[in-house]
Amino acid sequence: MPSLLLIAASGTAQRRLLEESCAGLEKKGYTAVGKQEGGEWNSLLSDNMTSGLFDENRYVVVESATLLGAFPEKLSFMVAPESSVVIILVYESDPAEFIPKDVLSRCRVIKAAEFPRWPRERQIWVARAAEELGVNIAPDGAAMIVELLDDPEEIRAQLRSLALLKKNAPVTAADVEDLCMDDGSRNMLRLLDGLCKGDSAAVLRSLRGISDTDDLIPALVPIHNRMRLAWYAGLGRSSAAFAKALGARDYAWRMACQADRLYGHAALTDFIADLIRINIEERSGTGAGWHGLETAVIKLMEKRQRGNKK
Repeated sequence: MPSLLLIAASGTAQRRLLEESCAGLEKKGYTAVGKQEGGEWNSLLSDNMTSGLFDENRYVVVESATLLGAFPEKLSFMVAPESSVVIILVYESDPAEFIPKDVLSRCRVIKAAEFPRWPRERQIWVARAAEELGVNIAPDGAAMIVELLDDPEEIRAQLRSLALLKKNAPVTAADVEDLCMDDGSRNMLRLLDGLCKGDSAAVLRSLRGISDTDDLIPALVPIHNRMRLAWYAGLGRSSAAFAKALGARDYAWRMACQADRLYGHAALTDFIADLIRINIEERSGTGAGWHGLETAVIKLMEKRQRGNKK
């Protein structure tokens, strides 16, 4: 009697789990003997019955297993917990919707791990994934990955690339920035961080780099989001609650707090008002374009240089 291995995942996670499951079976001496999409329970089980003690270990993959429909309870006797024949059933949803409890208890179920909601938990997740993939990642590198990426499979893919490109030293935030971002994204991150650190040269250099390739209105969004965080950081004890409610990542929040200390609440209020005004004027066709944003940025940084701090 065959055993059932159930995979419950979707998208790239489903493909990864299937590849890992097949590789795991092959390491144990199993051989792939077929692949199908959907089918019929009775023939699937009867065609894959073991017939003797010395049978070759083999496995069959059934993609789109939901097409099989509900498992007939009368066939439950045909499923074994362990067998020389393994049927891999690939589901996009919970297989418990299709498999009775008594049969499910004899199956091995593999599900995609849930991606944590909160930034600190995501950093821990990234660190563990990096360890599994043999990547030596520094804490600031993990924080930067969480800042840039939301999809766990994309994070795994980037970690694999980093493992090849940075072999003998920890992967830092700078490495992630250089290896995982295109020029436009890299310039935007340097602009945001430069604003928060008060690095005038980096800010103006990045601003000009962005203006050569991107439209102004979309570029205003990340600047407003970062500076809005900085504004909330100036609200005292309640600031952390706002950061959590907004889903602020740890890296962005640290930078925002630095900007609050650097400029003060009043200067940040004026700058955010300038960003809103620039957005409205650009949409109405009366704006000064990138020169208007550059002027607002310089005005903000001049307030810091004059010592107008909180």
